[in-house]
Amino acid sequence: MSLSGKPTRCRISTPLGRDLLIVGNGRRIVASNFVLPKRSPEKNPSDALLAEAREQVRAYFARRLRRFHVPLALEGTPFQVAAWRAVAALAFGEFVSYADVARAIGRPLAHRGVAFAMAKSPLDLFVPAHRVLGADGKMKGTKTGSIRARLFAFERR
Repeated sequence: MSLSGKPTRCRISTPLGRDLLIVGNGRRIVASNFVLPKRSPEKNPSDALLAEAREQVRAYFARRLRRFHVPLALEGTPFQVAAWRAVAALAFGEFVSYADVARAIGRPLAHRGVAFAMAKSPLDLFVPAHRVLGADGKMKGTKTGSIRARLFAFERR
């Protein structure tokens, strides 16, 4: 909820052919996902948190932002939250394996659990699952042309 008690939303156009819809509660980003673009123009965010998130997303797509610096509401199992935090700390263009994340969170044999956590992340882009790859350096569990594949290609350029 926002400070007024209502969730706030912001839709941001991206160069990926999808908009990024961000939901905040006035203190933290609680959800974000890529959605079909709307024909109506973007509206200015209704609160400071979403305005800051919008500026950071624009800086990311302009290649001027290495990491997002907005507070995130990460709600899941303790394992999922640990994996999401580790991945959210990765910089633009920094790619790791599922096993690397598992080792980083102190669960060296839990690479499959990391893959499951990445698939369940409620925060597209802010928890950059596209930076986590299989042991062979390839994307797993996604199709060519998916948002995740497009983000991966964007950062590899």
